[in-house]
Amino acid sequence: MLTTSLAWLRRIERAVAMLLLAGIFIVVFAATVGRYLGTPVIWSLEASQAMFVWLCLLAGDITLQKFGHFSVPLIADTLSRPARRILETVNACIVLALLVFLAWYGWSFAWMSSGRPLPMMGVSEGIATAALPVGFGLMALTTVEQLVRRWRTIGYDDAHLSREVM
Repeated sequence: MLTTSLAWLRRIERAVAMLLLAGIFIVVFAATVGRYLGTPVIWSLEASQAMFVWLCLLAGDITLQKFGHFSVPLIADTLSRPARRILETVNACIVLALLVFLAWYGWSFAWMSSGRPLPMMGVSEGIATAALPVGFGLMALTTVEQLVRRWRTIGYDDAHLSREVM
């Protein structure tokens, strides 16, 4: 059941990321056309920036799910399988601690900024800053999922290799 829930969460995450990318394109295109026609869309910059923050954090998690972030396996490649597994676990725990820290302070920042409106749109700035705890929380969840998979998988070599991201 947990695996099914995670699969649904991942599908929703990808769909939201695609919608955000399409939304950014539409808003920026409308702003460009509006400016050309002499009727600028004054809220377009705020809307596209807010969507971009969400898109970046969701894309960061989607890339993390596919082991697509930059790494230098110079030391890890020289280790035995058990030693490599321990090194990768320590590394993942450090990353997890950082993500939990960022999610916690992202939550504080989102809460603090929720009382301020965006100047042109008049909606809460918390709409944009809520991307921080959500995005870092999703990345923390992905890191935990990868840790569990790493320790449950007997032939775990394929579990940590980079995969094609796109």
